[in-house]
Amino acid sequence: MDKIRIWNKYIIRILETIAAPYSVLRRIYVQLVLLSIVVYTIALVFVYYQGLDWISAIYAAVNVITTVGLYAPDIYQMPSQEKLFLTVMILFTVGLFASMAQSLISTILNRNTWIDARARWRGKLMKGHIVVIGNTESILSAVKRLEILGKDYVVVTSSKKLYDELKSDKVIFGDPNDENNLLSAGIKNASSAIIAMEDDSQTLLITLKVQKLNPPLTIVTMIKDSSLIDVFKTAGADIVIPFEEFMGRIMASAAISKNFAGIVYPSSGRDYSIGVFEVKKNFKLSELPEGTIPIAILHDGKLDPYFTKETEVKPGEILFVLGNPLKFKDISRLVE
Repeated sequence: MDKIRIWNKYIIRILETIAAPYSVLRRIYVQLVLLSIVVYTIALVFVYYQGLDWISAIYAAVNVITTVGLYAPDIYQMPSQEKLFLTVMILFTVGLFASMAQSLISTILNRNTWIDARARWRGKLMKGHIVVIGNTESILSAVKRLEILGKDYVVVTSSKKLYDELKSDKVIFGDPNDENNLLSAGIKNASSAIIAMEDDSQTLLITLKVQKLNPPLTIVTMIKDSSLIDVFKTAGADIVIPFEEFMGRIMASAAISKNFAGIVYPSSGRDYSIGVFEVKKNFKLSELPEGTIPIAILHDGKLDPYFTKETEVKPGEILFVLGNPLKFKDISRLVE
């Protein structure tokens, strides 16, 4: 596990227990310090006036502070100074306990605010993670995939629906156009950003902001209007995915051939589809139709990318091909 992964996964979790603004310890550590001082001071009184050893004195001090009363010296034999001092200490500690209880209850009851606060605090400290920005349904798919891949990420979304579905300490609920939200997500220390807004103009605006905040960042954007690809490239996007056109090509290729299994994202208007074929008879790769190229052969459960034109494919093997889906029917006849 690399250093960045250890930092994001373990060190930040330790730090947030102590230092995060939403942590219980941070909420009550001032009261704990004051309480320790009060216990010590009262114990000192018992040592001085009652002649107790320190262990007994601390025990007696805790009894006084909590008003349990298991230890109570003879009130008629106590010096007046001791009585007055303990009276002041008891009044002070009653308020101190009330303050601690209020902080604890407030922290526990406001659990929903923890989620956003935790995401913001952790996002600022994370390094090499992926910031996912947007309010489209594709954000859900991207997050699920990042979870499977084990990649660290922080989401910034203004969609209440997405926030409720993703609700975790990795989601910031806020306007993605707000630079403060981007900074809270740790955009300056991120390795990549995924941007997918409902409106292409919003996506472009956020792309420009992200590019300004972290120029080396790898930016992946999803847009609806494919004519804007060059505009987004100029704005700093490294990869621009025209969603509607991309999905249309996938559906068209799938309709042409049942062997269609995927698509290599095209940089031009031409399709580069992936076909998967179960081989039922021997043939040589040189017999494949023009416009298609073999990319791998699966045999004995292992992918073999090493072959030549004269390599013979055998029954039971799986052939992966890249090319025009219109040629896939010819390949189907060849392998069957």
